[in-house]
Amino acid sequence: MLKSIRIKNFKSIQDSKKIRLTPLTVFIGNNGSGKSSIIEGLETYKIIIESGLHEAMLPWRGFEHIRNKAVPHNLHKSNGDRPYETNPIEFNLAWQNYHTAMTINLGAGGNEQFIQAETITISEKGASKRIIDRTSFASTDEHQNFYPERLPDDLSLISLDRKFHANLYQNLSHWQFLNLNPYTMGFPLPQKRTGGQVHLSKDGSNIAEYLLNIYNLNKASFNGIIETLQYVLPYATDLQPAITSELERNVYLQLTESDFKVPGWLLSTGTLRVLALLAVLRHPTPPPLIVIEEIENGLDPRTIHLIVEEIRNAVTSGRSQIIITTHSPYLLDLLTISQIVMVERDSQGQPLFTRPADQKSLQEWTEQFSIGKLYTMGQLNQEGIS
Repeated sequence: MLKSIRIKNFKSIQDSKKIRLTPLTVFIGNNGSGKSSIIEGLETYKIIIESGLHEAMLPWRGFEHIRNKAVPHNLHKSNGDRPYETNPIEFNLAWQNYHTAMTINLGAGGNEQFIQAETITISEKGASKRIIDRTSFASTDEHQNFYPERLPDDLSLISLDRKFHANLYQNLSHWQFLNLNPYTMGFPLPQKRTGGQVHLSKDGSNIAEYLLNIYNLNKASFNGIIETLQYVLPYATDLQPAITSELERNVYLQLTESDFKVPGWLLSTGTLRVLALLAVLRHPTPPPLIVIEEIENGLDPRTIHLIVEEIRNAVTSGRSQIIITTHSPYLLDLLTISQIVMVERDSQGQPLFTRPADQKSLQEWTEQFSIGKLYTMGQLNQEGIS
């Protein structure tokens, strides 16, 4: 399980400080408070590990657009050192046995973007702490025959060294980020026919093929998803991924209602959203970390309650760790205050990440008011109840 994160100089975040994570962590706060920045920072880190720095910067149209603008970025030069700009972007993540730190930066004139520094600290029970540093990685005995003296600017130690850190690489590469767009989820898409597990795309657009893959992996899991969906759609007698091959092999959803069939592009946005959430949460081999933005969008209160129960089952069983963002007071009423992280801007406009559960002045108030009520009252801020 990911224990904590700290991000510096990424988008609106100057320094998030150490954010402690729990099996379920829920970020709340006003629009523009910085919730999305912490999620996007985690996703950017994952892409760097999996595909390299260049690929991770493409959605942002360059490194210079996502670094924090509230701090100076002056060119630093010294004898023997590669020129770099001050106040780079930094990622620090801690697991049970691992701690990773990475710094990414720009060179002179903005013509180079590179991984400036990186360390992996391994702390396994019964063994001495081991630190792998980017500057000395290629020269160590176990690596010197495989890697050049200077590591590629684009690639992380974790991806280069996946032979030695397979568990860490597998964990990171299977993180699932969701910002569902139901308007792309119902339409047919070309079928993947090259084998291997299908990963759900961030917008959910390949939900039909994702469900088909679940069906092939474990029919009981697939049937459980459909049966749970029928709780919120009692009129649906069945829902199956269908394949058409008139011009090319496409996969799409088809819902059976009474004696007629409804294609995926005619399903409601709420139906498509809940289907994607159930599929991820009930996957036979679920992602180790699931991150869902504004999870309540398009869902009625009964469905929100169902999804919260599914989330609770996933984290209680230890199958997945889950991070969500929400604006829903109703959803908050179904949670405990220990699961909440409040995000708000300080007097200088920088995001602050605090846990209301750490505020002693709030404890007696939580016995009188629900979390959702306290949130709408504006009382879950860093100062607590005055």
